[in-house]
Amino acid sequence: MFTIQARDLAAILDQAAPHRFRPDDDANDLDALILDCTPRHLHAVGCSDRTLAVARTAVAGEAWTAPVGYDDAAALRGWLESSDTVTVEHVTSDGHQLLRFTEGVAQLTVPAAPHVGRLPWRALLRLVLNARDRGAELHARPVQLSADDLSMWQNAGRSGNAIEFRSLGPVGTLVTAGPDFLGLQTPHGWDGPIPGEGWSSSLRTRRFVFAGQFLEVGARYADATGTVWVVPARPEPGKEPQLISADYAAVALPISQVLAVGKFLIRLPD
Repeated sequence: MFTIQARDLAAILDQAAPHRFRPDDDANDLDALILDCTPRHLHAVGCSDRTLAVARTAVAGEAWTAPVGYDDAAALRGWLESSDTVTVEHVTSDGHQLLRFTEGVAQLTVPAAPHVGRLPWRALLRLVLNARDRGAELHARPVQLSADDLSMWQNAGRSGNAIEFRSLGPVGTLVTAGPDFLGLQTPHGWDGPIPGEGWSSSLRTRRFVFAGQFLEVGARYADATGTVWVVPARPEPGKEPQLISADYAAVALPISQVLAVGKFLIRLPD
């Protein structure tokens, strides 16, 4: 649980929301806005067929990941218009992963979208930043963007930051807007911060050890029965992780109960 200024939460929603799949795209399992929390930042992640956008704002939170449907994200954005300081809680209730937003007596509860597949946005951005570090010769390549491409990036600079497009050759184009926005545009002289600088804590693999096994927040695991489970959040010290079923709605169990029947957990590829 943490508190956040409504305007700061609204800003990252606005920056990520334009990046979504078109209604006719066969990508319903990724058509959501992902809210991803680390101990230092809350991230809003949007993905389309050609773009990836991650906006963040500083918080003092815990580690969790919750995909939110665009309709619910729009409802949250509207609710923030009349809010000032908001308390954010990530909870599991009756097998459902929920985000609860509270200001005084006003409260909005947003369910996580259970159908959404895992989006390995950290791995994708690490790949882009590694390509950036390979050499300056890639940065000389021209960047070609259509008007539709540009329209998806315009909210990235709403806070007054210049938007920089830096070619990474065949990898694509790295998009930055100040220190708290990173994006990737697939292939088709402003003096700002080094792209990706200060993002190591956000892109770090969020693994933890429980009973001698590495688990990762947001990752999917299959047990011996073939049931798929998601690790929605890092457990508090001294407590065991909760797993949410990716196959059956409203099923959330402590990992010990899952292992009592499922025997073991195998990490599934992203």
